Amino acid sequence: MTENSLKKYIDKFFDELVLYDDYKNGHYYKDLLKAGIDAFLEYENSYTAYEIYRTFFMIYQITSGDKSEESKSPISISREPNSLLDLVQIMKKYEENTGDLIERQRDHFIHSVNVFLLGLSIYAKNSRYREYFKGYILKSKYEKYYKLADGELSHEEFLYRWGIASLFHDIGYPVEIIGKQLNKFINDGVKSISHTYGADTAIDFKDFDEFNAIVKLDHDFADEFTKDYPEAKFLNLFKPTDIMAHKISKDFENVDVNDVARHLDNFVYEMGDLGFIDHGFFSCILVLNSYGYLIQKYSKSHEFFFYPIVDSATSILLHNYYGKVLQGDRFKLKGLHPSQSPIAFLLILCDELQEWNRQPFGVKDKQKGHVNELDIKIDDDSLEVHYIAKSGSLGLGFSEDKEKLLNNVLSLKSVFQFGLRVKTEVQQHFTLNERNDNLSMAPDILLRNVENLAILIHDNYNETIEKEYKEALKKKGKVKKDLQKKYDERCSYDELTPNLKIANIRQARSIPVKLAMIGCELADLSDERPAITEFSKEEVEDLAEYEHEEWNNEKEATGWTYGKKKNMKKKITPYLVPWDDLTENIKEFDRDPIRNIPSLMKSLGLKVVKSKIRLLTIEMHNLHEDTSFDDLPDYIKYTNYKQAEYLIKILALRGYSIVDADSEGNAVTAFDPDTVEYFAEREHESWYKLKINLGWSYGSVKDEISKSNPNLVEWQALDFDKKEANRMTFRSLPELCKKVDLKIVNS
Repeated sequence: MTENSLKKYIDKFFDELVLYDDYKNGHYYKDLLKAGIDAFLEYENSYTAYEIYRTFFMIYQITSGDKSEESKSPISISREPNSLLDLVQIMKKYEENTGDLIERQRDHFIHSVNVFLLGLSIYAKNSRYREYFKGYILKSKYEKYYKLADGELSHEEFLYRWGIASLFHDIGYPVEIIGKQLNKFINDGVKSISHTYGADTAIDFKDFDEFNAIVKLDHDFADEFTKDYPEAKFLNLFKPTDIMAHKISKDFENVDVNDVARHLDNFVYEMGDLGFIDHGFFSCILVLNSYGYLIQKYSKSHEFFFYPIVDSATSILLHNYYGKVLQGDRFKLKGLHPSQSPIAFLLILCDELQEWNRQPFGVKDKQKGHVNELDIKIDDDSLEVHYIAKSGSLGLGFSEDKEKLLNNVLSLKSVFQFGLRVKTEVQQHFTLNERNDNLSMAPDILLRNVENLAILIHDNYNETIEKEYKEALKKKGKVKKDLQKKYDERCSYDELTPNLKIANIRQARSIPVKLAMIGCELADLSDERPAITEFSKEEVEDLAEYEHEEWNNEKEATGWTYGKKKNMKKKITPYLVPWDDLTENIKEFDRDPIRNIPSLMKSLGLKVVKSKIRLLTIEMHNLHEDTSFDDLPDYIKYTNYKQAEYLIKILALRGYSIVDADSEGNAVTAFDPDTVEYFAEREHESWYKLKINLGWSYGSVKDEISKSNPNLVEWQALDFDKKEANRMTFRSLPELCKKVDLKIVNS
């Protein structure tokens, strides 16, 4: 994307944006989101895209505590569900791994981030759209919208509603992928017999009513809403399709709620009959199910669900449903006006216009040219979009088709009086080299907690630099230029640039991940487990190496390169090398943060303890071995921790979960023989794959040096006694869990 296309509009949006948690509670959430967006605009890849998803989700995460707390409040270690982020990840994996089985399929993961940014840009530059959005909010019966200090509507209300709608509008896409795969597989198969054959396929959604239902935790969930809208009492407000039918009937005159409700109830079967899948339909239900559950679980304002969340989810439905159904013979609606549903209007517009850098995954889409760059001009009067393809062809009538479709579905001239203009250009001399960075995984802890950790990490860094500076002066009477520069550049956390804040956030966010790698976790000081006050030398080294790998990934994903001399402006660093190539002095900058974790946590009223999974791992080891677990090499310990975590996933295959002993649900005291056999075989398969990945192979004698093991065979070929040992693990598991204050429940 050309530098001057969206960035100037994004800058304008953030210049005028004030986040409630920033001005009220002293956070820096706007800086973090903006820094992530800037990194994405400069280096558009999966890594930088995921940072935007993750930061947005964490800013607006629904939790057990008050989301708006001062940054200096005591830290909480609660981990919250991230079901929507999980679904985004699933969508990405499905797209990347199944494209060759589908004829037409393009990226939706990075696409959704670009849709988000395009919407922010239009909002920032078009005053008419902003007025329509403001009017829509103020005429609503919802009064808890984001406000500025003077009581005026804040742009944050748009950011929140638009973020949910745009970032999550395609999370149901894997359902469509499955349908397309089935169709291609069947048709390719029958046509291999004869080209005269053809077959229509469809997914039969047998339990749609189960899917189309919000978990009911609070029977009074909709009471306040039905006071505002008494007619809604006759609907099932734990049913996403009924909720959206009511929303549509209120936003669009002359649309009968019962007509829409009946159509939505039968829409999944209509898709089956007609052989298509509307992934937006599944996306909006997933959003309502997720938020409906969380808001009830944590007793949040139910109005928050029935107004902003329902608005965003219904907009997700409408981004396909409006043109294909509501404008059809059944409802015969005209072009959508922004005053009727401003978020839906913008989502339809941006989703259709977002064509640049959409990686093709489908067989036929890979053969076509695709847009690599965008040059866009937005103002109060017009929207001009210039697509630039580096090679191939965009097809005859590409621009005209875009304009015709959007002018038919939307009342564009109500926002842009001179309308929309689409231009295309193909440059044959250049081929885009797409980066494919791996996504980084993060713990699901609250952003305000991560921010507190990041501040302390930065303070410790300052202390380390000051200590090294004073020691150098004392020993040599002078310091090296590099150290002098670091000493002079010391500053408080709030003075850091947004990019450096994000670097500290990354390091803080990875602490629970690092602890889990060595079988530890964070706990309150009141926890009965003894505190771990220091790590072993081996643990420090292993985690420091992991920290350096994370640092390398972050730098590479944001455009840094290796060079012998550091240059901040050119993003050159001499430290972008493997761990073994670093000097011992530089390695200490990675080791120190690891050593500091226990004392850092103590200053926050927390402690590092052996995780219950680690304690369970030790109990499972003691069940089968006479040697002490503590005497095992570290890499064997880590392997066992991973194996224990995978055991939890195996249990989940049959609907079982391992939870704290005081959690709800009756404890499972034993498994039936068939279940034990199933679990034992799955557990051996996972152990087998893990060993192979670590470089082990079959050998008649177990040898740690040559990495050979006589048990490294398929389950059917495994010795009876070894099979029995695997079975014994699961027969004993309920009692082992009990020993470490855990239990198994059937979920």
